[in-house]
Amino acid sequence: MWFNEPPDVCSWSSRKPAHSDRISVLKLTERLIISASHDGTVKLWDRNTKKQVGMFACGGPVLHLEVNPVNPNELVCGDGQGKIYFLSWKE
Repeated sequence: MWFNEPPDVCSWSSRKPAHSDRISVLKLTERLIISASHDGTVKLWDRNTKKQVGMFACGGPVLHLEVNPVNPNELVCGDGQGKIYFLSWKE
């Protein structure tokens, strides 16, 4: 299995942190990795290239996130201030 192999240290050395605070939620779709953080952001990452392709800023730490199972380009998330955000994007 892939996680039993030691990581290639060189492949990780030049990477910057994905968020400025701890990650609270990770979700996968067919094309994207979606990460949410206590830094108040939701970021979209291309699963193939691992590059950031989008970002949303919320008013507080993002604690919960769910992707629409019918349309993976829509999600709902909630922050630590009790706000709910309905987010969508076009590819």
